[in-house]
Amino acid sequence: MPVVATTRYSNAGDVLALVRALMNDPNAVIWSDAALFPFLNAAYRSLQEELAVNGVTVMTTYADVDLPLITLDGTTTAPNPARIADDTDPQLPADLVVPYTLQEQATGFGGLFVPMEKITGPLPNLDPMPYLRIWKWAADQIELVGATQAITVRIEYERALPGLSQESDPIEIPYANKSLAYEVAALAARSRGARDLAMDMEQAADRTRQRIIERYTRAEQYKARRKKPYGYRRRVIYL
Repeated sequence: MPVVATTRYSNAGDVLALVRALMNDPNAVIWSDAALFPFLNAAYRSLQEELAVNGVTVMTTYADVDLPLITLDGTTTAPNPARIADDTDPQLPADLVVPYTLQEQATGFGGLFVPMEKITGPLPNLDPMPYLRIWKWAADQIELVGATQAITVRIEYERALPGLSQESDPIEIPYANKSLAYEVAALAARSRGARDLAMDMEQAADRTRQRIIERYTRAEQYKARRKKPYGYRRRVIYL
């Protein structure tokens, strides 16, 4: 039997073709790509937000950020940067929406990353030590106390997927083509005043979106995890 290449990912063209079938416009006489792409991107962003709110890990990724000591003319003048933001060097990952956890290790020494503690109030007035230890997310930036050695921070975060602009662009959420097509059809119908059709399409979008969420959350329930024991120490890794 021949092997047929398959993929879990559709592309934008697959979604638009299904939208036109739903809208009875298979030849794109009314609904061109230019007319549908704004609706497709709106539906794509909405689905990402829905998945993230429900804790679906397809929207979660990691990035390692190196925080060197600040030097001037080859002389160390300060601990590594006290914040990571869009306007700092290094910057936050370009696709970061919100960070979930941070871990750290001394840059270049290998070994395990050690979890850092997230602070919700003001950062305490502490002198920098060899490790960063704590962090805070506020005003779209990660705030740190600073460390006296170069540190690599591993950021686990919610990511934003790239926008869609051509038919070959992949939909980076597996099996999402039906949910997106129904939502795009609902938006398109509403824009033309077809309220009944829009309502039917929106209901179908809700059902298929819920199936995607259930598929992922059910898979997450089977992950084995160890509870943190009494006497938990933060520099011991519990998996």
